[in-house]
Amino acid sequence: MVLTETVPGALPKQRSRWPFFLCLALLALIVAYLLFKVPEWQNDEKLAQLEDRVHMLPLPPDTELDISSAMQGTVGIQAANGDHCDYLVRMPLLTTLPDAEIARYYESAAVEGVAGRKLSGTVYVNPSGSRPDGFKDVIVEFFDTGYDPGFDVRCH
Repeated sequence: MVLTETVPGALPKQRSRWPFFLCLALLALIVAYLLFKVPEWQNDEKLAQLEDRVHMLPLPPDTELDISSAMQGTVGIQAANGDHCDYLVRMPLLTTLPDAEIARYYESAAVEGVAGRKLSGTVYVNPSGSRPDGFKDVIVEFFDTGYDPGFDVRCH
């Protein structure tokens, strides 16, 4: 029997574990990111659908969309404080209708909210009065409140 001597450099090296832990940390970050972003994306989709339904409402006579301002939608805590999600859609209009008439029109309008309940609009008329062309600025808001926030950080 012949014994051979091994050179110390020929022994197998022990693998470093830092690439494994780096991949594990990156995976944890991706999962945490998705855990919080997916509920935001879902709530943004619900808001977009509500905006579409508001936009589809027929306008009252002598009223038009204010093209200088875009429709605005917001998800988050809009009223009070607490652990809930609110959805708010603001629609800018120009109208020559009397204040009471446009308010009556949107108070009787029925838009399907986020979970199917009917929403009516609240009208805010610019207190500075009419423009030179006879139109006045009006904002109509549709507000849906009190939904489970899930992991959407905007609602906590």
